Amino acid sequence: MQALKKSITKKEIAQRADISPEFFSHILHGRRGCPPAVAVRLEKVTGISRKIWVWSSAMTKKRAIDDFIYGFKEQCEQDESE
Repeated sequence: MQALKKSITKKEIAQRADISPEFFSHILHGRRGCPPAVAVRLEKVTGISRKIWVWSSAMTKKRAIDDFIYGFKEQCEQDESE
């Protein structure tokens, strides 16, 4: 799996990483830790380092995933306008 290069939702990220959207939400909000095996899958889907998924604060994870989602959304919109 490579990092996706299109607009994507958190639900789609969870599905592609083979975890439930609820579990992904718990990871993002700091209610659950991210197991190393899940971190590897999330890294493959998003390109965000597994170290961030396992060791970073909830705020850092949220910023990283927002940058991933909205950065690619902006890129898609630019590609479509060209």
